Amino acid sequence: MDFVSSPASNYSMPDLVDVLNRGFEEYIVPIHFNTDMFSNMLRKDGIDLADSRVLIADDQACGIGLIASRRTLRTSRLAAMGLARAIRGKGAGSWFMKELIDDACERGDREMVLEVIEQNEPALKLYRKHGFESIRRLLGFICKGREAAKIERGALYEISLREIGQLISQYGLPDLPWQLSAESIMQMNPPPHAYRKGGAYIVISNPEAERVVIWSLLVAPEGRGSGLATDLLKHVMAHHPGKTWHVPAIFPQELGNIFKRAGFEQENISQWQMKLRL
Repeated sequence: MDFVSSPASNYSMPDLVDVLNRGFEEYIVPIHFNTDMFSNMLRKDGIDLADSRVLIADDQACGIGLIASRRTLRTSRLAAMGLARAIRGKGAGSWFMKELIDDACERGDREMVLEVIEQNEPALKLYRKHGFESIRRLLGFICKGREAAKIERGALYEISLREIGQLISQYGLPDLPWQLSAESIMQMNPPPHAYRKGGAYIVISNPEAERVVIWSLLVAPEGRGSGLATDLLKHVMAHHPGKTWHVPAIFPQELGNIFKRAGFEQENISQWQMKLRL
């Protein structure tokens, strides 16, 4: 088959959603986007449609690679890559991956990062073939339906997303996944909320929703190892009882025990955080 690629910015939002959904048919985790979900993804993940590409085979759009870029850091992230069933196993993935890497080099990027589901062996094999190396395993957790508990009033303080982003840049783990990085947190706007209790900090999605996502958890260096993060989690959950709490599989494995001590259960899906130096 003959392959070419075209900037995703040349396509309408409905057309991009169609290509994306066809690219993730029979995926290991069910995925189906509508235009609103896709728009939210572009905004939240900082995806640049001019840098992103649509794969065309025999004049048909049949794949997509969504790219987020941080020009000042000369880093890009492959936020999503999907191929329609008709071209899988025909060399399309390898051709497209090389094209995306070549584009990154032309932009002057020094590195490209991504996350891939550990159980998705074909994708993992493809990325390793093109030089991506694993940085760390990423885990997800869930906790359902906690009722209100007695808590110390006034112990939990709301802070700005910008403030916690600055703290992450100072004290966060090196090479944090893109979505957990200081830059991503500082770009968030309400309804996500940030809280502080002592030397521990947390960012959550809209606490009024039935399902609340934890987007960041940080403890200042002098307080680590003393249970502050687990204590903060319990307080936040007590302030917003009856919710389902979800930690997406983008949190470094070394933070796992914090969530387990707070009553979370580890999910079956895990990911590899990967990097390619260009």
